[in-house]
This record gives sequence, structure tokens and C-alpha cells, in this order.
Amino acid sequence: MQRLQVKVTNGLGIHARRSAKIVLLASRFTCGVWLAIPGRRVNARNIVAVMSLAAAVGSTITIETSGPDEKDAVVALTDLIGREFAAKA
Repeated sequence: MQRLQVKVTNGLGIHARRSAKIVLLASRFTCGVWLAIPGRRVNARNIVAVMSLAAAVGSTITIETSGPDEKDAVVALTDLIGREFAAKA
């Protein structure tokens, strides 16, 4: 199992469009992928669940992965959230 914390730096936090990007990316991996905030853990492949975290700017999210490609998944999601959801150059 991989577990890594990342801070939400995007000024809008994790809203619908950002949640969709997370779900799309998480769905590319075969491992289990979860996002957690204190007191709540959700499946990162479920857009309603991701949106329900209501992670505002400054929030800390824990990304948890478990399975064959868990390292790649945690790195990819950390990169996505860490670069404020901007497209790669």
C-alpha cells in the first residue's frame, strides 16, 4: 500500500471539474485508489464521493493506493493535484 499526503493549492479547491480529472486519472490504474481527509475516506473513481470531500484550498488530502500499479497511481495523482490541475507542458 502506498500513502502520500498532498496539499490542495488550487484556489478553487477540488470542485466538479477537478473531481472529474481525479476520477479520470484514477480510473486508468488497476489498483485501488482512495482519497482521505480526517474522518472520511472515499473511492477516487467515484465522482460524487470525491466531490463530497469538499476539499478547499489549503486542505490536506491523503492519497492511498493498493495493488499492482500503486506506485504509479500515487505519483500520478500527487502530480495532478500538486500542479494545481494544470496541463503538463
